[in-house]
Amino acid sequence: MNNKDVQKILRHRGLYSGAIDGILGRISMSAIATLLYQRRAKLPNNYEMWSNERKGIAAAQIILSEDKFYSGIIDGLVGYETTYALEIFNEFLDSGKRPSSWRPDDTFTSTVGKWGSQSDMDRRYGPAGGPQCFAGRVQVPFKLKLAWDLDTTISSFSCHEAIARSATAAYEKVANEFSAQQIQELGLNIWGGCYAFRNKRGGRTLSTHAYGLAIDTDPIRNQLRWNATRARLGKSDASKWFDIWESEGWQSLGRYRDFDWMHVQAVKV
Repeated sequence: MNNKDVQKILRHRGLYSGAIDGILGRISMSAIATLLYQRRAKLPNNYEMWSNERKGIAAAQIILSEDKFYSGIIDGLVGYETTYALEIFNEFLDSGKRPSSWRPDDTFTSTVGKWGSQSDMDRRYGPAGGPQCFAGRVQVPFKLKLAWDLDTTISSFSCHEAIARSATAAYEKVANEFSAQQIQELGLNIWGGCYAFRNKRGGRTLSTHAYGLAIDTDPIRNQLRWNATRARLGKSDASKWFDIWESEGWQSLGRYRDFDWMHVQAVKV
């Protein structure tokens, strides 16, 4: 998302009538400041200290959220949820219609593996959003950068208590298999999230993330609808990454269905 996108979203809401020129000048900032003030209850107390660009993104997130394109937090940072919201918003502007569900894993079923399948997650792992979904802790032997804030790093994250040991083992195998340079080049150290209570993007059913059973990696370079010709993790030099997760019984949607290459999940589709 850039300044032109922000202006386009403001214009769609009827808050801006100037040129789509990517310059957050007086007219643009007046519209942004007014909207942020009106929705200040959704923002942290220090939002007025943000840069103009970050304020503009926050204003766009508010509008996209209110128009049911965006379900993330209002933080003024461009993560993959913001990027995906912008993508479907642009499709809406082009066609006048909201994109219909397209995800093949909403209904497709496969052989049940070590961790079960999507169809029996409630029975096997408890209800989505329950405390067990984020009671586990994955320990990572190298620093992970947050995809939406690359200046912030973590060395562990929450997941479903049932799969924490397996995910930790997978990251240990990654550290042994790949050099620090390879981890950097492949984006294996860019963390896109684990537990998040939401539906599948582009789908109608609950995501495996709502159970803490999935992990996303480097989402900007492996966007949801990209196939192997575009996704960074779809290249041959990343194959051992997926071999490692498969050795733990996990599944890659990229390998299995050639979309969402950022995503690995414990349960089978």
